Amino acid sequence: MAREANRLSDLVIRQAKPVPGGSKSRIFADGYGLRLVMSPSGRKYWQFKTKAGGTESTTQLGIYPAMSLDGARKEAQRMRDLVREGFSPVAENRIRKLRNRTKAATTFEVVANELLEGKKKNISDAYYKKISGGIKANLLPMLGPLPIQSIDAPILREALRKVEARGALEMLGNVRRWAGEIFDYAKAHGNFEGDNPANALLRNVFQKHRGEHMRALDWEEMPTFINALTEIQAEDGTVSAIRLLLLTACRPGEVRGAKWSEFDLNSGRWEIPAERMKLRRMHAVPLSRQTLVLLRAMKETRGDSEYLFPARRGAKARTITDMTLLKAVKRAARRDVHAHGLRAVFSTHVADSLKWPDPVKEAALAHYKSGVEGAYDRATHYKERVKLMQWYADEIDAAIAVKR
Repeated sequence: MAREANRLSDLVIRQAKPVPGGSKSRIFADGYGLRLVMSPSGRKYWQFKTKAGGTESTTQLGIYPAMSLDGARKEAQRMRDLVREGFSPVAENRIRKLRNRTKAATTFEVVANELLEGKKKNISDAYYKKISGGIKANLLPMLGPLPIQSIDAPILREALRKVEARGALEMLGNVRRWAGEIFDYAKAHGNFEGDNPANALLRNVFQKHRGEHMRALDWEEMPTFINALTEIQAEDGTVSAIRLLLLTACRPGEVRGAKWSEFDLNSGRWEIPAERMKLRRMHAVPLSRQTLVLLRAMKETRGDSEYLFPARRGAKARTITDMTLLKAVKRAARRDVHAHGLRAVFSTHVADSLKWPDPVKEAALAHYKSGVEGAYDRATHYKERVKLMQWYADEIDAAIAVKR
């Protein structure tokens, strides 16, 4: 008995020739509706023929060898499954072509703008400007007009090479990550198929940024750093701001913009409002005994201002600037240390102690995941963080005492 399916082989297909001098196409049946059609010119393409609802229909599947024999069989099986479920292969094929046309019309810029619009509601204005500015300056000039489905790893790499060539290695890492988010967004919304091109660009493809992350204070330097702070003469509260940075592990911008109305010194809690946070969600900071001593002393001398660290009279900014903090930190550290590096000291020392679960440490750094809107204190490990921040303040005191 002749086989009903899988009658063809790659050898048979490759050796097939059109009828000499003929004007008709040749048909090679593979079985169960799948067939290979050869035109008089020798062009070969796959068709699937079926009968649904009493009506015969033929669906074009693809051209051989772009669509292989195995690929054609899989597609034919998918079509047979559609027929069994009561769907029309012809209608399904038209829908697929329409989707492909839509993908071709959806440019990288369109998807990027949609992603940015969604992010805008959930992150701070400053962080939004950083992301949107980075994407518009580094990705859109080359990739913006291109259909997003047409962009592969080599094309994306060329766009990133331009960032690398400028020596903007920190921006390079950010742009690569943002590009990955754009492709993930496109995939989730049906505008991109295949692997994310950004994931194919491993970190060792480009030069590594060795700037910001290397500019952190070592724990062994803490006593010298603290003692050096006492030697800095600053009337604008810069030294107190740096001490608050150390004791709370907050971001420099969160400390610089701190307002007295955010603090409850009786309960020992600082609530930074969502609009001042990077991820646009309120962050509660437990205040250690040492931090409360610092704040109460500041309150006596600077409590008449809305801000803890107001700028000097006549200054354009309302508070001390990031550059003011940076200069003071570098001066105390006696080397190129960034103010953000004080958070890194906290992160490293807490991790090295092996005393605190990683989620507690991450919550202290305001590295929250989505989906923890309710039950704030429980979801953000607040009770554990009260103990953590007191432990850390005691650790700083102990390090200074040992050095003396």
